[in-house]
Amino acid sequence: LAGKQDQPRFSIQGRIQAGGIVPRSFILGLTATAGSLVYHNTWGSSGKTPNAYYTRVIALSDLPVKELVQVWVNGEPVTLGATPTNMGYPVLEYRKDGKDHLWIKFYDGTQTVADSFLTGSVASTDRPYQATRVGHGIAYAICTAQIHEELFTGFPEFLFVLDGAKLYDPSQDSTVGGDGSQSWDDPTTWGGDGDHLPAVQLYNLLRGITYGGQWLYGLQNVPAARLPVAAWIAQIEKCREQIQGPNGLEPTYRTGGEIPVSAPIADAIDAILTGCQGRLAEIGGIYKIHVGGPDTPSAAITDDDILSTEEQTFTPFFGLADTVNGISATYPCPEEGWSQKSAPPLYRPDLEAEAGGRRLMADVALDFVPYSGQVQRLMKSALLEAQRARRHTIALPPKYWTVEPGDFIAWSSERNGYVNKLFRVDGVMDRGNLDIIIDITEVDPSDYDWDHAVDYQPPFFAPVG
Repeated sequence: LAGKQDQPRFSIQGRIQAGGIVPRSFILGLTATAGSLVYHNTWGSSGKTPNAYYTRVIALSDLPVKELVQVWVNGEPVTLGATPTNMGYPVLEYRKDGKDHLWIKFYDGTQTVADSFLTGSVASTDRPYQATRVGHGIAYAICTAQIHEELFTGFPEFLFVLDGAKLYDPSQDSTVGGDGSQSWDDPTTWGGDGDHLPAVQLYNLLRGITYGGQWLYGLQNVPAARLPVAAWIAQIEKCREQIQGPNGLEPTYRTGGEIPVSAPIADAIDAILTGCQGRLAEIGGIYKIHVGGPDTPSAAITDDDILSTEEQTFTPFFGLADTVNGISATYPCPEEGWSQKSAPPLYRPDLEAEAGGRRLMADVALDFVPYSGQVQRLMKSALLEAQRARRHTIALPPKYWTVEPGDFIAWSSERNGYVNKLFRVDGVMDRGNLDIIIDITEVDPSDYDWDHAVDYQPPFFAPVG
């Protein structure tokens, strides 16, 4: 019954969708979309030209969004005039001899009545637009063009850059340990810089995305207790930390994209985690997230703490098939019309020499990261972390029962030559006698060091249009 589903991609939807089977979708963070066709019609006259106007109604998000940031028409960014008409804001680039020929009107999803221009001027007997077509909760655009042989060679194509849904940010809720006026029970208080942070986006997906009291996407019936707020706030603040970027200081991790409800929830979560070097741990029904570099260790062990009566395993290095010594990545590039762009690849001749002169590349799709600086930071830290091959499976006594997946421990080992060496806990198995068996992988905080002046390679942006 389930059938076989293709692996979804969350790349920019650059062409308008049409038909009766287009899945609902919603926008998180900053991204672009061509949307889906809701209605279109030709109408009116200009001089002796009948049907001189063409109007297209395009649904952009099935959740309300914060704002429309930018519009692209036929592959080029355009400027909207300051004074709207009943058809919308005129597009200045399509003003000819002092007369406008293209208009854009935008609704953010909070509208309560149908657009009077559509129900009055555009609707026809063959293609009516009823007053009941409000589009509750749906952000949409109305695009109207007047025929002009020098300006249009066909119906214009549009791309809309949106700042997506307002989300609940627990770090901005004073009642749960944050600092702010947001409240989970009052969506009118939601929204802020956290809307762009991957940890906030994942928190909302795990609690469930709803509109008007109805579930739309994400997990269902997950209470707040299953997402320990202190742990989540700590990771949200890590995303929010300022770091040098191409245009000045910016948050360390931001993500944005369009999620169709047909995409499996786990795949959407993975796509967002990829954008913040994140890991999500499920611990007996409790969800915790970790982003970026290692945190302060929750425990310290020595060789004497390890139970010698239990089996131990140690993997000192990767096999050739699992070795990575170079990385390339693709990401949606706002400077090139939000098309997919390849970031400058990272090569390491020294690592290639260790692999017998082989270049062993990894290719990563960063569909949720439209920020060139963050893309390169992710590439560098991923390549360095891919060199951390030391993995252990060891047994510890009951006093380490509180160690959980996603935690970090410091290990001083005379046998292995470790001095407070950091390890990430990848898995924990509880034993009936309260001993625990843990899988750990070495980590190094220096993998996440970033010197923008040295590490950043300014990309070349191809001209648009």
